[in-house]
Amino acid sequence: MKNPVFVILHGWGLSKKIFIPLQEELERRGYRAVSLDLPGFGECKSPERPYTLNDYAKYVRMVLEKEHINDPILIGHSFGGRVGLRYATLYKKNIRVLVLSGTPGYTPVSRTKLLFFIVLAKIGKRVLSLPTLSFLTEMIRKWYYYLVGAREYYRAEGTMRETFKQVVSEPLVDDMKHLHVPCLLIWGEKDSIVPVRIGVKMKQTIPGSMFEMIEDVGHNVPYKKPKEFVDVIERFIKKYVSSNLSISFSKHRN
Repeated sequence: MKNPVFVILHGWGLSKKIFIPLQEELERRGYRAVSLDLPGFGECKSPERPYTLNDYAKYVRMVLEKEHINDPILIGHSFGGRVGLRYATLYKKNIRVLVLSGTPGYTPVSRTKLLFFIVLAKIGKRVLSLPTLSFLTEMIRKWYYYLVGAREYYRAEGTMRETFKQVVSEPLVDDMKHLHVPCLLIWGEKDSIVPVRIGVKMKQTIPGSMFEMIEDVGHNVPYKKPKEFVDVIERFIKKYVSSNLSISFSKHRN
């Protein structure tokens, strides 16, 4: 069987351009690699209404059908991993392998911290409603979103702000528990946005999944260390997947 096609889904606030190093590394090894701009990012215009994860997954499927890609190895980074998980749920027969990196399958913000800042926000809203303090509102709001780990929500505009609220609030536990395809989780050791502990917890939830960590790199591991990233993917597929999926790998071209 021909080599698999790799499809790369970017994180929130990013675009396909930043994954050029990963795409080129895959192509250097003889694979076809496709990187998509998701609606609202890069060259893809924002949706006219707020999108859900289902909407994003359907968009990915539409693009892949147009490109005649039926069973890709899907690489989802951060928010793109959320989309990848939902894609695997909706289109079980149209995916070979799911690779997740820095994906918040569980929220990185503890419930205690979140509740604390919700209460703080309510108090702050009342205080900042005073005319003498109104000029501080925007600065305090920015600071608040930074603390609760929602800087991307603060930066988003129009339908994308509501889209952000919807996609981050959608639970992924069922998607993970019922994932039927081989799943590899690759984390950067120094990921401060979605810590390693989240990846470990996801491994415990996703049946038969494998977890690998790449040292001395953070959340940007797929495009910061593309060679090491692809090395991990190849080892995983050759060892755990190829015999079942009849995947044929080309030799590296050094």
